[in-house]
Amino acid sequence: MRKGKKRVVMAMCFLCLLLLTACKDNQADETKTVVYKIGNTSVTYGEFYIYAQTIKEDYQKTYGNGVWSLELSTDDGMNTVKEITIQDLVDDINRVKVLIHQAEDLKIALSDNEKEEAQSLADTFFSGLTEKDKKESEVTKDLVAQVIEENMLAEKVYHQKIDEYDFEISEEEARMTTFYDMVFECYRIKEDGSVEEYTDEKKELQLEKANEALASLAQEEDVTYDDIVKKYALEYSAEHTMSKTEMIEEYGETIANKLLALTDGEISVVIESKYGYHVFKMLQSNDEELTKKNKADIIEKKQHEYFASVYKDWLKKYDSKFHFEEDVNMEAIAKFKFE
Repeated sequence: MRKGKKRVVMAMCFLCLLLLTACKDNQADETKTVVYKIGNTSVTYGEFYIYAQTIKEDYQKTYGNGVWSLELSTDDGMNTVKEITIQDLVDDINRVKVLIHQAEDLKIALSDNEKEEAQSLADTFFSGLTEKDKKESEVTKDLVAQVIEENMLAEKVYHQKIDEYDFEISEEEARMTTFYDMVFECYRIKEDGSVEEYTDEKKELQLEKANEALASLAQEEDVTYDDIVKKYALEYSAEHTMSKTEMIEEYGETIANKLLALTDGEISVVIESKYGYHVFKMLQSNDEELTKKNKADIIEKKQHEYFASVYKDWLKKYDSKFHFEEDVNMEAIAKFKFE
């Protein structure tokens, strides 16, 4: 589980293909417990139960029954997994409500086949509840079907919105490059964790070693990189696969450009960086498979960033005053037993 405020992943049971939730603005049945209201929509305990039960089963299967009391560091300080999960559940439900609210304007609706699929998934979920569960949770088969349909509709809104945005990603931006870096470092890490820079005299010695190693590689066919690493006790030498952005972050733009100019199998001259002296060998200037994957990852990241800005505006228009601490009925939520 990652450190910080984590997003609840709505990707299990009947929500395995969905990321979001909600259909039409609605008011809750007066016989149902209202957990909170957002916009013109009342979220009932039964609806919260469906989401929470799905998450509970997945988390406990993955992390064990004791997961809920674990404490994690978040933007708000230390919080238990249970506290973080409740907050994330509310955020996810709200996201769906906001997306569903946009469906009509965007002329998005579910097909008959999608509705039939939702009903089938609802039957499966509902049949897994005991009579006690149904009574205490206020869950009905119709409510389960509604939640699934809302997720499906919200998912369609999400994808239509990100598909309308044209993301131009160049091959150079996505290009993944594999190279070997022999580092003749000019610093050492002290026992207290601080960094001590080498003296000028010791730096000069490292430069001499780097030039000597480069000459050996160029002139002696049987010399390997392992030989060089062992001979000079190079602690930080390794093979790396990076994008141009990652190279710039690691070495700076000047060195990144020199690296990208190397052809497959080519060895660089000795290059100085903030770490010391380097001799690079280009192993694969463009790994097509990894480049394709990286391009997809970049597009996905840009899509999320774009949608986050769109959603922020939608949420503000839908309900600019919603506040978790003030609006959520924690007594109602407490009915759900995470343990």
